This record gives sequence, C-alpha cells and structure tokens, in this order.
Amino acid sequence: MAEKGQAAKAPGAKTQGEWPPTSISDEKVRAATGRNWMGWFVILNRMEATSLPHKEVAKQLKEKYDAPSWWSQMIAVEYERARGGRKKNERAGGTFAVNVTKVIPAALPKLYAAATDPAKRKSWFPPGAFEESSKTENKYWRGKWKKTAKLEFGFYAKGGAKSQIALEIGKLESAEAVEKERAAWKKAMERLENALCEG
Repeated sequence: MAEKGQAAKAPGAKTQGEWPPTSISDEKVRAATGRNWMGWFVILNRMEATSLPHKEVAKQLKEKYDAPSWWSQMIAVEYERARGGRKKNERAGGTFAVNVTKVIPAALPKLYAAATDPAKRKSWFPPGAFEESSKTENKYWRGKWKKTAKLEFGFYAKGGAKSQIALEIGKLESAEAVEKERAAWKKAMERLENALCEG
C-alpha cells in the first residue's frame, strides 16, 4: 500500500506512476465509459497493451470494449503513464497534450450549435488563431490551433438537459504550454456555459 499522499503503483507496473490517475477522477471515468480505472487497466493488462502501438490500443478499446473515441485515447495514455512509459501530459512523438472537460446545463444540440457557431466563437474562445478542419454534428469538432497545435472537441449527451464538452489540445511543445492552455480553456468553457445559461 502506498503511503498517504503518494501515488500507488499501477497493477503490474515496473516503475512508479500515478495510480489511480489524477488527471480525471474514477467517478468521471465510470460515468462516461461504464468502467472505473481499475476495470480498464485490467483489460489493458490482459491485452498486453505495453507491447502494442498506442493507436492499436486505442482502436481496440473503442471497437472491442465500446469506449468512446476521446475516452479510448485518454485511457490508453493514462495506462502508458502509469506503466512509466510517458511523462505527465506527454503523447507519442514527444509532444504534449492537455484535456479539459465540462458538463453544461444545456441539451447536446444547443451546446454543439453554440460552441461551433463562427459568429459566437470570439465571445468564448481564448485568444489565438483557429482553423477548422472537420466536424460532425453533435459529435466532434476539430481544427488547427495557433498554427502548430491541434484542437479536438467531443460532445456527449449526459441525460436530461445536460451535456458535456470534452477538449484535447494536442501537439503542444512543452509542459509549460500545457498549463497555460489548461488555464485558458477552463476559463473559456466557463464563458461558454455563462453564454448558454444567459441565452
């Protein structure tokens, strides 16, 4: 058992890692995927995920175990971190990424429409150039951010008049950039929520 205030080792881990992961709570993982961190890590151990490329792990989580696309990536990354394979927020290729999520008291179509509307974007986006690349109504929205980074939004119904916006900012150059983007997007999502509530 880990001492109080210290992270425990993940099952089968050879090196020290966060366990359970602290980036997203056990409760949020279970609510979004139907399993907690332990459930997913058991599956990944049986899959021998450490011997597979990251993309293949995420693909199997989605196709065989019904993990939503965004969550399949997140689960795979946290497993790699806990097994000592990556630094915090590091992704394949040595770049960094950060995830920001928020449940908003608005129906999914309303949230998606407000978030992706070009006319409303300036009212809630942080400063920076965004170039849209693709989107799927009420599901995903992707684009280039500040020339070199990448934004990927996922939208999920949470029941009733609530929905979730989940963002990954990828291809960041450093851990310092991660914290700056995290803070900026947390404030941005608060502005989006306020705009929806006022509207």
